[in-house]
Amino acid sequence: MFYICCGFLTNPGFIWSLIMARTCDICAKGPTTGHNVSHANNKTNRRWYPNLQTVRTLVDGQPRRIRACTQCIRSGRVTKAPRGPTLA
Repeated sequence: MFYICCGFLTNPGFIWSLIMARTCDICAKGPTTGHNVSHANNKTNRRWYPNLQTVRTLVDGQPRRIRACTQCIRSGRVTKAPRGPTLA
């Protein structure tokens, strides 16, 4: 579900992506937590980060840079902006 707010393509996770780093602007995927487990079964905290890429997309007809995870890019949820000057 997408909303238009202040000229930006937004979704419920977009506001968090402005505050929280390492979140996808499209699906709001963020870091997950778990443990590193050693051979001696010692557990230390760790985080897994989503594979975020900076992508030029068209938002309200203007090219903008957003941070999108690779699953959103590969599934076609992100439409890339054309290279070079756009004819408007």
